[in-house]
Parts: sequence; structure tokens; C-alpha cells
Amino acid sequence: MSRAALSASRCIAILNFLAANPLDGFTLSELAKRLEINVSSCHATLAVLTDAGYLVRHSRLRTYSLGPSAVALGSAALESHEVIDIARDAARQLARELDLEVSVTAPAGNDIVFLARAGEHRARGIAMHVGQRAPLVPPLGSVFVAWHGADPWLELASDRAAMRAVLRDVRRRGYSVALEAEARRGLGDALDRLADDPNDADVRIAIRDYVDELGRQTFQIGDLDQTIAYDVSGIAAPIFDANANVILALTLVGFEPGLPAARITGYGEQLRDACLVVTKRTRGSLPAVAVR
Repeated sequence: MSRAALSASRCIAILNFLAANPLDGFTLSELAKRLEINVSSCHATLAVLTDAGYLVRHSRLRTYSLGPSAVALGSAALESHEVIDIARDAARQLARELDLEVSVTAPAGNDIVFLARAGEHRARGIAMHVGQRAPLVPPLGSVFVAWHGADPWLELASDRAAMRAVLRDVRRRGYSVALEAEARRGLGDALDRLADDPNDADVRIAIRDYVDELGRQTFQIGDLDQTIAYDVSGIAAPIFDANANVILALTLVGFEPGLPAARITGYGEQLRDACLVVTKRTRGSLPAVAVR
């Protein structure tokens, strides 16, 4: 495997960090410290990105933020990935119809990246913002690996049998259901802190601990018991590309506590059907083990 070019890695780290904090500006010293980049190397990278218009520098505050070239790049990406634009429209429609918060996410290497959101923020909603990332590790992101590429994900599970059962349930229903948990809320807060300081070792340890705790809890559920109510943190469904791979997911969040099983099923089926419409509109293909 070839070694990553340091200059390219620095550019990506800076752009990812600013994308996760789009409303804030950061000085050279702040960026160098938070991203653990040598000051002179960081300065050189910032200069190149600024000259190319991907960053702008505030003349008085001497802070850097995303520039117009980043907007142009994003617009071009949307044109070449129409599925994202259509998924955002679907998210806005679901948010209006269901009065919930809806996020659009995608797998990105070992991460889940948040691309868009719709609906009003809720007290029990997701503590993530566009541009932020979460680790694609069990039990997170089951909807991305349920149909293809589950082995690397399962290798990270503390209870592989339980996670295999989760994936079977996701394939059977066509959507995942995650329960509200103290660890889930802690994870959201920790990921928010990580966006401010991507190299904070203590926060990374906390994230790993929260993920491990979620893996030990009944975080994702299979068959719904029709006699009880659930505290649901999120329901997610996949959008497939032309090769029947999961390219995006829509996730409903912000539920009131104590949802009856029938309402959860109703939410899940409406979300699943909306994602199927996006898949069909963008010429995607369903996998051999099709979504219902």
C-alpha cells in the first residue's frame, strides 16, 4: 500500500475540519494546534488553498474559512452525484410530512459523513452537523453494510453473532431501528467535541468507549414486540447505486419517547419507501436480497 502524501493529507485535514465547522474561522496557530500540523507546513498549505480560492482569510481577524472554490467544487459534485440532491429533497419532504429531523449520510472509508439535514432541531435529535463524521463501526452504520461488505465491520464487533442478527433484521425490513441510550447521547456530544479538535486523544478514547457501550447494549433491535413501547433514537434506510451498493442513507431522528411498535413500523416503512423512490429516480439497482 502506498504511503499518503503529507501535503495532500494536510489539505484534506484542513478542509474536513473547516467543513465540520462552517460558521467559524480559525487562525493559523489554532489550525496547526488542533490538527497537529507543523506551523510552517500548515502556513504553506493554507497559502496554497487560499491562493486557489478554497479558503478565504479575514484581513483583520487573520482567520481562515471555506472559500468560493469550495462552493464551486461542492456544486460540481452535486451535479455529478444527482442522488445527493434528490435525497436532500426527499429528506425535506419527510421532515415536513412526519414533523421529524432527517439526516442524509454516506459511507466514506471508515467513517460516516453527514451530508445534509432537514427539519427543525429537536431536543432528542441528532447532535451532528453537516460535514461532521462518525466512525463506521458496530453498532453504528448497520444500514451501510447489511447488503455488502459486512465482514470488516463485523470484525470490529464485540458480539459478532448479535451484529449478524442485526444485519439480518435490517435486510429483512429494509431499515434499521436504533434505541435511545445514554451512551448514544454521550457519543453525539463527543463527536461534536471532536469536530472542534480532531486530534484530542481523550475525546477519541471517549468515542471508542461510547461505541463499545452501545455494542453491549440492545442498541439496535430486531423483531418489535407489539405489546411494549420503545424509546427510539433513529430509523435509517438505504439508497442504492447502479451496482446495488448502499451509497446514501436517510435517517429519521427526534422521536418522542415511548413509541408503540406499530408507529415505529409505520415510520420505517414510509422511510424505506421514500429511499426506494430515490433509488429508482437515480437509476439505482436493488441487491439480490432486495429491500421489501
